[in-house]
Amino acid sequence: MTTPHGFRDGDDRARFVDAIHERVMQSPRTLRRAEIAERAGVDPERTRELWRALGFANARDDDIIFTERDAEALRQVTDLVGDDVISEATTRGLARAYGRSMDRLAMWQTQVLSDLVTGEQLALDSESARRTAELTADLADRLEPLLVYVWRRNVAQAVSRLVADSEPESHLGVRRTVGFADLVSFTSLVRRLSERDLAELVTRFEALASDMVSLHGGALIKTVGDEILFTHESPADAAAIALDLVDAVDRDDLIPHLRVGLSQGRVLARQGDVYGDTVNRAARLTATARPGGVLVDHDVAWSIATHPRFTVEELDAIDLAGIGTLRPWTLTRGPGGPTDEEETAWLKVQENL
Repeated sequence: MTTPHGFRDGDDRARFVDAIHERVMQSPRTLRRAEIAERAGVDPERTRELWRALGFANARDDDIIFTERDAEALRQVTDLVGDDVISEATTRGLARAYGRSMDRLAMWQTQVLSDLVTGEQLALDSESARRTAELTADLADRLEPLLVYVWRRNVAQAVSRLVADSEPESHLGVRRTVGFADLVSFTSLVRRLSERDLAELVTRFEALASDMVSLHGGALIKTVGDEILFTHESPADAAAIALDLVDAVDRDDLIPHLRVGLSQGRVLARQGDVYGDTVNRAARLTATARPGGVLVDHDVAWSIATHPRFTVEELDAIDLAGIGTLRPWTLTRGPGGPTDEEETAWLKVQENL
């Protein structure tokens, strides 16, 4: 008997999921843990360690959940270690990096395709879930080359930054201008908006922020709903990002006011994130800034003080929690305002949201 949602019963749903999994993985689930370990020539405990590092739930020894592609991946990793290319610890570190990144990517991709399938439909039902799953499987082979290309492009950029930062005191961290931006009155908005409207707002904000940071060659470190964290090697370019974000949000009917804080100094970069007093200072400045305003610390202000595109004005000293007494500066545009090129860039970004 078929349910109103399109599946006859639980077995029908399970068979469908198995079929989609086989199409995406290009291989059926036929192996137990001991069997893939034997194929790769490693101890079964090692497969458990890598499986956990990749972010997957532990499987029982008798569960038939592995494919020939899992065995091949394990063989490739084993060869890298056996050839003394990387260590066991490095293997686990890479597994965690890939697992954390790919988990978010997979969920994001699935949500984007789900939005395409559901359209104006308010809720995801079993029929639209089935269609999304089939579309995902249909596109897997065509999207994989794009995924690899984007990974290689980002690796090349990361290596370039690594070389640029390789100075004698690099063990103390790398020097960056750090920017925090958050949406004003987001908590009250959450209470007023429907789930769909809230999701649209967050998605639009993340897309706008990502495009603006990329436009100026910055690095978007993370987005957390109503907040973003970005960095740049250049204080002037970080300042341009901050002002462009504020202006773009002011022109957007959906996104509320934004405030931004900028701080310059050394940061510790680990696992795709940045840490240290410079990051904390930027966050505290953001919390102090007025809606639509940008506050910067002394180092940023002095770095761009003579730049014709910016105006900085020193304010009274304030006490910041966990930081101490600090004298902030307001950042605004210089007398010329935004350039024609910036205006064109904003329009293109908003057209693509």
